[in-house]
Amino acid sequence: MMEEQQSSVTITLNKKTLGGFIAGALVTGAIFSLVLIVQGKWGGGNNVGYNPPPAAPSPAGLPAAINNRPVDAKTDHIRGSNNAEVTLIEYSDLECPFCKRFHPTLKQILADYKGKVRWVYRHFPLAQLHSKAPKESEATECVAKLGGEDAFWKYLDKIYEVTPANNGLDLAQLPILAGQVGVNVAAFQKCLDSGEMTAKVATDEQDALNAGGQGTPYSVLISKDGQKIPVSGALPIEQIKQMIDSLL
Repeated sequence: MMEEQQSSVTITLNKKTLGGFIAGALVTGAIFSLVLIVQGKWGGGNNVGYNPPPAAPSPAGLPAAINNRPVDAKTDHIRGSNNAEVTLIEYSDLECPFCKRFHPTLKQILADYKGKVRWVYRHFPLAQLHSKAPKESEATECVAKLGGEDAFWKYLDKIYEVTPANNGLDLAQLPILAGQVGVNVAAFQKCLDSGEMTAKVATDEQDALNAGGQGTPYSVLISKDGQKIPVSGALPIEQIKQMIDSLL
């Protein structure tokens, strides 16, 4: 894909041959240094990268298969019309600075392609980079359970509005924000403390990996006839629109 994508970074070292090992080590060393610099700039602290389990295997030289689960209107979080011609599934981390930047882009996409694009939100918290992100994802699911889909999206918007990203949100804000979107705070706290949403978030994480996600934000554009385009990083809106137009 594109060489300068704005997304969380993953590093893979190829050890198939000695020559490949040496070359890979030199390249990886350079990239690793860049990762440390970037994470220092964005507040990554002592984390030195995120390496998820490998996605589905693919033939050499080809991208990993995009094996996302089908969209389910009863269980997925969907913004936009279910009759839309294009579906955009976003896998996101609530403490990722690039996800925070990408969020308004997708809201604008929905406005510009009213009725033609639907946005499906799935969780992909990178816990090794952002330890608070999994609990924040669970919080959104508690809000959905207690307040419905409208409350879920309002809560998601609020978290992205208030978090400074890079693990900067005070988790004590979670129940306060829940109350602001009309959810009973005591019921919310009970849900969050119980851990009942942990499995739901983990299911989305695994789906992100199956879909080829290796960082956040990661999205998959899907046409009505099943064509799929992977989108890695917080790409500019013009590029997203070009991809959407190719599927319409």
